[in-house]
Amino acid sequence: MHISIPQEAFPEIGRVQNPAVFYDGRDALVCYEASVHSKGGYVVLRFGGVIDFRITPVSIDGQRDCRYPVNPGAFNEVIDGAETARWPRLKTRLWIITFNHVTLEVLFRTVEIIGRDLEEGPEDRALLNTLNWLQGRGIIAL
Repeated sequence: MHISIPQEAFPEIGRVQNPAVFYDGRDALVCYEASVHSKGGYVVLRFGGVIDFRITPVSIDGQRDCRYPVNPGAFNEVIDGAETARWPRLKTRLWIITFNHVTLEVLFRTVEIIGRDLEEGPEDRALLNTLNWLQGRGIIAL
């Protein structure tokens, strides 16, 4: 088991705000503020085929006690972990995404950006606008 940077090139996580999250038992949407190095704005990720989703209130200092050696303020992918070994046919992936005061763990099959450079903020408003847009197009049902 080791930690790596995921192959996807998502905008870097900002250092101030925690994410807004929507999870319906199948998909998880995560809206976060992108860093100024990534030109700011808001990013909405959609994790598909979610098997497990956890939100843990952990500060950056507390992340040192995480069961995996994660990088703070980053996307961390667990390679060859026990969690993914349980679901080999589904080709699952485990990401641990660390923010200032929250850590997200997502065991999933697919991930994609569904919103970028959203002008409306903060995170919860940007996520609600994305959810309304998806619902209006029949992509999700709320």
